[in-house]
Amino acid sequence: MRRLIITLVSIAALLSGQNAWAQQEATPQDTLRSSVVTGTRVEMDRFRIPAPISVIGRQKIESSDESALMPSLMEEVPGLFVTSRGVTGYGVSAGAAGGISLRGFSAASGRTLILIDGHPQYMSIYGHAVADEYLADLAERVEVTRGAASVLYGSNAMGGAINIITRRPDFTGNRLNAKLMGGSFGTARASVTEQYSNGKFYLVANAGHDRTDGHRPNSAFRSTNGMLKASYDFSDAWKLSGDVNLMRAYSENPGTVARPMFEGTADVTRMMSWISLENHYDRTDGGLNLYYNAGKHEINDGYAAGGSPQPYLFNSTDFQSGANLFQAVHLFDGNTITGGLDFKYYGGDAYRNPETEYYADHKKLHEEAAYLLAQQMFGKLTLDAGIRLENHSLYGTEWVPQAGVSWIAAPGTSVKLSASKGFRTPNLRELYMYMVANENLEPERAWSYDFTVSKRWLEGKLDTELSLFHTKGSNIIEVTVVDGKRANRNVGAFENNGAEFSMVWRALDNLRFNANYSYLHMGTIYTGAPVHKAYVSGTWNIGKFAVNLGAMGIKDLYLTTGDNATTSDYVDLKCRLSWQALPWMTLFVRGENLLDSSYMTMDGFPEPGITVLGGLSISL
Repeated sequence: MRRLIITLVSIAALLSGQNAWAQQEATPQDTLRSSVVTGTRVEMDRFRIPAPISVIGRQKIESSDESALMPSLMEEVPGLFVTSRGVTGYGVSAGAAGGISLRGFSAASGRTLILIDGHPQYMSIYGHAVADEYLADLAERVEVTRGAASVLYGSNAMGGAINIITRRPDFTGNRLNAKLMGGSFGTARASVTEQYSNGKFYLVANAGHDRTDGHRPNSAFRSTNGMLKASYDFSDAWKLSGDVNLMRAYSENPGTVARPMFEGTADVTRMMSWISLENHYDRTDGGLNLYYNAGKHEINDGYAAGGSPQPYLFNSTDFQSGANLFQAVHLFDGNTITGGLDFKYYGGDAYRNPETEYYADHKKLHEEAAYLLAQQMFGKLTLDAGIRLENHSLYGTEWVPQAGVSWIAAPGTSVKLSASKGFRTPNLRELYMYMVANENLEPERAWSYDFTVSKRWLEGKLDTELSLFHTKGSNIIEVTVVDGKRANRNVGAFENNGAEFSMVWRALDNLRFNANYSYLHMGTIYTGAPVHKAYVSGTWNIGKFAVNLGAMGIKDLYLTTGDNATTSDYVDLKCRLSWQALPWMTLFVRGENLLDSSYMTMDGFPEPGITVLGGLSISL
């Protein structure tokens, strides 16, 4: 049935080739989805939204065979890069991987916002993402806004927003999916997902486990996760939904090659929950969303050779709760006005010796905001304008504007231009923790400017998209030394420019090529953000067999900065072979780093060599 749906939608898009609107149905990331919600909160055609948005669908996510979601996103989204240090798992604390960079904006510093179903999801004390928490099994699709998204989402969206939209059945009935795989370095992955829908009620339940011994001594990783999501349609207009996610991960930090570590471990438990009441009418759509996120982290910083075990473990807890209320009104054809209210309350504590070494003693902060976003279509032209008024318990009010225009210039051609402000309030770590803490910090600010052209060629067989961007930030928080004292201060500024290109070529009915490339010129050099990043892949379906070959090329990835800066250049070649042995069972094998390249994405942490995993996938 799924293949039939895909075929029918593809045929419909091709048959409508003379209509400029329908010509935009295919996108470089997901040929079946042109409508997105991340840029407007209500569903709108991606090509009518001025900001560049990448969409990664379930098929791509599932075919990656990864437990973590970030590797798939890094392949499909130009300008997005994620650091790693092992076969699987990222970890937290010193030496951790999972640094997510979008156009040079790091999620580790809180400048790129991660959302799950539109709700902010990160470690609130440190203000950064926890990459192990974002799992492939949970995602139906991912929408990535490249460029500031603070009008809708407030602080932390300076560089963009990654919205993970969780799974929901697109069928009536019951479906069970399971995947089991294992391979190099004692790596094993298992997951099972149950989906049920009767048209008015649906339920999704998932459980998964991931583990590895690691390719270096003391680099093991284990994680267990679960999700339960349900929704009920009271009527054609009203729907109630809810979701709970739990994840526990244990990771070991082996230290750098030059300075190996012992007993460097992190035990992390994270949870996310939300409940939503939505309404959908002909002339208005909206909803009320309540969410609560929390985490508990127990970290052993370990010791190097000749050192001593830590007398105390580092402990922290954090929470984030909030509500957002929004309503979109379509006053007349081509018009959408969206108004919303946001409230967020967050905090936590951190300590080593619970009697003498408190770093953040149950700190709590809150934010409130109101925003208004308007889109107006004039035939092939769409105008967009928005404003947000943010109020923070420490910093008072902040005005955040955005504006843009999109134009269907010709059949199959879209031209977009946007300008948007982003900002970030200092996190609890910067304000209150460690010797560099500074309670007098001010918010960071940045402006993003984007120009995007999308074009369909060869009678709908080739889709291309090119984006040019310029971002400029001020008041950036950096650690500086004044009068011999190191402290966080608002002294930094940056200016990034770049280009992003992506394409999909459906060469034959059973042969497809994907490619993307990004160039980033950083006025101020940061680690974890490559200057050049390219990815190309091809998929060939031959009856019951499928072959996918992909290569990631990285040049000028800075591992260190300063006068003696070091960079990393490499090519990571991957291949996946699958065979549909039975109507309900597929066997597969995949290899990574098949060129056995020696490289690092973090200084001192070499990546594994050739890695091979195999397994089976069952769908009942």
